[in-house]
Amino acid sequence: MLSLKLFRERARRFLKLQFVKTWRILLSCYFAIRTAFAWGAEKLHAFGVDLGEETGILAISLIANRRIHPIERFLWFVIVFVSTFAAIQISGLQLKRYTNSPTVISVDRDYRGWHGPMPAVTLCYYDHIDSFKANEYIQNHWNVSIVDNDYFYFMDFLQAVVNATASNYVDLARFAEDERFDDVDLSELVLAIYRPFEQALTSFDKQNATIKIMPVMTERGFCYAINSPMSEILAGRSIDYKDMIRPLSCEYGKQQCFIKMDLYESTGTVDVHSPFEVSASDANIIPLHKSDEIIAFFKVLETVASDNLRDLDVDQRKCVFHDEETSQLKVYSKSLCLVHCRAVMALEMCNCVPFFYAFVEGPSCNPAGFECLLDFKWPIWALHICKCPSTCTEIEYTVQTVKKSFWGINMNEEIVNTDSVTSSFRWNLIPPKVRMRRDVVFSFEDLLVSFGGTLALYLGICLISIVRFGYVSTYHLILVFVELFVCVKDYCARCMKVLKRKKSTTLVRERSRNCLTLHKKRHTNDINTRTIERPEFEYIN
Repeated sequence: MLSLKLFRERARRFLKLQFVKTWRILLSCYFAIRTAFAWGAEKLHAFGVDLGEETGILAISLIANRRIHPIERFLWFVIVFVSTFAAIQISGLQLKRYTNSPTVISVDRDYRGWHGPMPAVTLCYYDHIDSFKANEYIQNHWNVSIVDNDYFYFMDFLQAVVNATASNYVDLARFAEDERFDDVDLSELVLAIYRPFEQALTSFDKQNATIKIMPVMTERGFCYAINSPMSEILAGRSIDYKDMIRPLSCEYGKQQCFIKMDLYESTGTVDVHSPFEVSASDANIIPLHKSDEIIAFFKVLETVASDNLRDLDVDQRKCVFHDEETSQLKVYSKSLCLVHCRAVMALEMCNCVPFFYAFVEGPSCNPAGFECLLDFKWPIWALHICKCPSTCTEIEYTVQTVKKSFWGINMNEEIVNTDSVTSSFRWNLIPPKVRMRRDVVFSFEDLLVSFGGTLALYLGICLISIVRFGYVSTYHLILVFVELFVCVKDYCARCMKVLKRKKSTTLVRERSRNCLTLHKKRHTNDINTRTIERPEFEYIN
């Protein structure tokens, strides 16, 4: 019973002691938080006073003025908060406009004195193979002559290679299982057996005109590019835009702009396109048969660009200049970019590049590679995946009228002497009276002006006020960090003093305990000694 009462008494004392300690801790935390809030409020008030004086903003001075009623100060704070929020929102809209759509396309109508390049033409012939060269190639590479049974099989292979295009290479894929064609370089094969052709060109400028004709490998096979400087890249030449030969140009208002091409001994197809683009597999072609005389008139829609358009990023202006070097091409054009994309996709899918793309590095496809591309349905799906930005300067030619006639024979008559029969194609330009212009409608200077107007309208500040705001903020932050550093230093010094006191008190107590223990031991030893030396008590009867 006594032990139970003693236990209850000790428990009560322990709980009372813990309650007192917890209460002291709570009081200490309360006073510390109160002191911190008071210190923070004082610093914030000093910051508001200095900020109002430096920037000259009346609302901030009124918020920091303690002589005004708190409700009025709160109303001014709400007004400043709402104005700041509105200024940030409107500035964000202006920044978004500068980032996404800072350009505009306008219409120019001052057509007098305009001049521009003549259209380029890519000519692809129908009968590609030179029979004598084909016989010699088969004899040298496979030791097969015309009397052998396999001769026509190899000739079919040559026909399939020469007639292969990016959109039609099924005949070439049929030879995939024949290992004799695995090591054949198809591009060299085409150049070795291709039949050379002659063309005669005339233009409006008979004295100074220099029109370049270049044999190139395109997605439509081996063709001839006329007045097309961009086709030099298709031939595998690494050149800069400034080193390219300029196309034939014409002054629209003063000259009759045309180019005429006469063909001998053969026929083909022509693709009229911009001289700064290349012919692709999806081109709109015009067939040219024997004894045809075709006169086509084209409308011109040209897009020019202002000089300050180069100050924007590609993502902002959403176009690329021809002389801008990209990660893939040193000279840019949209059609060339799409062609390069299709070639790269073929390389990724089947680890080879079709021989149409001489300017793309990689192993050339053999018939087995073309069979792999056929399984992947290339390039049908690539036409939808490949996306390239437009060029900032564009020239689009649209057919207005086409006049087609025949030379000296009727359509029902059979052509006997093919050497004397020629075909001609003449393309004329209709002088344009409208052209498009890409220009910057919202430049970086306009963005700065819009920021300044927004800040002046909603907050009544300018650039100097922003500088002063930064100065006052930096000054008060430095003061706060200095005071915090001093407080932390003083607190650490006090803690060190307390620790030293506790350490010295502990040492004194330990010494006292040691002395007391030693004294007790000595006292016990004395008592034991005296007990041993006492003589025995004798009883006397």
